[in-house]
Formats: sequence, structure tokens, C-alpha cells
Amino acid sequence: MGKTLRKIKREREEISSPFHPDVMTAWNRGFEAGAKQQNELDTKLMLEWLGKIEEIPGIGEKTAWKIREHFLDFMREKRGWNESTLEQNNTTADDYR
Repeated sequence: MGKTLRKIKREREEISSPFHPDVMTAWNRGFEAGAKQQNELDTKLMLEWLGKIEEIPGIGEKTAWKIREHFLDFMREKRGWNESTLEQNNTTADDYR
């Protein structure tokens, strides 16, 4: 979901809008709020799924913890990458303003 959201955001920045700047500012705030809410919902659902992973036949307590650790490590790695990319994009965007 994050990759698609970034793509939409990039495409949106490239298109000049015929709308009034105030309208676009409000639309952007709504878009960001919706993206944040979707991210929170996705995270909540994933954590709920990880909490029930032992219910899957063949997955015991040890395997479930390994899966959870792997997932959390993966998310930390991606989050660090996304934050550094976001900082680079913000710096680049500031240069164009």
C-alpha cells in the first residue's frame, strides 16, 4: 500500500491543478489524513493477525514468535528506509519551491 500511495503522491505533484490553491491545500490535507488513517488501520489488522498466528495448524509458540520477530525487523528496516527517502524527497521539493 505504501508504494502505491507514494506513486499517487508523486504523480499528483507533477500535475498542475486548475483548482484554486486553497482548495488544493485542503484536498492535500484530507489526502494525508486519509493515508494516515489507512496506514493505522493496516497496522492494526496486521498486529491482530500476528496475535492469532498460533491458531494456524502447524504453527506453535516458538514459530509464531520467530514470525513476529521477522515481521517487526522487516518493518523497522522498511520504516527506516522510508523515512530517509521521505527526508530526501522533502529536501529536493524544498529546492524547487
